[in-house]
Amino acid sequence: MKTSENHDQQYLEKLENIDFQPVFILGLHRSGTSILYKMLTSTGCFNPVTAYHLIKYNQLVYNHINKREESSKKELTESFKEKGLEDRGIDRLQVTADFAEEHGFLLGQKTFQMYINSKNLLLFTELCKKIQFISGNDKPILLKNPYDFSNFLHIKKAFPNAKFVFIHRHPFKTLSSTIKAIRLLLKNKNPYTTQLFRIYNKIFENPLILHTLRFCFSRISVFGIILLTNDSSAATKYYLKNIKHLSKQDYVFITYEDLCKNPQKNIEKIMESLDSVTYNKIDFTSFIKPRKTQLDPGVRQLRKFIYKSMKEYFKFFGYKLEEHI
Repeated sequence: MKTSENHDQQYLEKLENIDFQPVFILGLHRSGTSILYKMLTSTGCFNPVTAYHLIKYNQLVYNHINKREESSKKELTESFKEKGLEDRGIDRLQVTADFAEEHGFLLGQKTFQMYINSKNLLLFTELCKKIQFISGNDKPILLKNPYDFSNFLHIKKAFPNAKFVFIHRHPFKTLSSTIKAIRLLLKNKNPYTTQLFRIYNKIFENPLILHTLRFCFSRISVFGIILLTNDSSAATKYYLKNIKHLSKQDYVFITYEDLCKNPQKNIEKIMESLDSVTYNKIDFTSFIKPRKTQLDPGVRQLRKFIYKSMKEYFKFFGYKLEEHI
């Protein structure tokens, strides 16, 4: 079956009266959204967006109705294994068909824009309705997408029942981790990312663009770090300026540092804020794999510039210029 063919078209009328409750995990890139997503998904209280939902998007309802869902998932997981994909290539998170993924990849595939906006709102809504329909339950849909971190007011306007879980991390760490991930993705073509993101695939088809990006984000250039810092600065300023416009009942925030120190307490805090007091009792400390992350030399070199660009954010969360040096 070709993934590109829209096998779901004949079943779309079944989605017309489907309602859903979206819960968004938002933060800067590499701020801990993926591990938090994994931890919350394990509670059994949510319907997560998975790699299967994004890669097999045009046949989700078809597979469900025709009892092909499990076999299709198995085929996808096996295809990852055949390509030697044990993890995403940028971290140690294992990839399977059920791996919780970012809805931004689907938006990017269809509209070239990774965040929710008026051009892809119907597509995003259809994704959520499909997931709700095939799940066969009324659990909230759990979503994560760093590109929507500075977009939560637009999301709240589009989905008044939306709730948000914000996660924050020291900017030196997020920038170091992001630049490392970009370098890995540009060094060799990643088969997993290729299936999710056609723009990434096109980069490798154009040597001029590929080599330009490799240089900009290389260790001998600070341009990439400056670009990422400016993006992070704009996003954090948006957060600090606009978080007051959300009702306290609609969001909760934690820091990555606190999550690692006391995962049990922080997950309980989140679940309570989402009115989910009954969930699978899990030892969340088992999700935390401590490892020392060295700051990227470029981040260390530009730490004063980074601090100045994001000074209010540093102060708000008590992050220090001297940390992690």
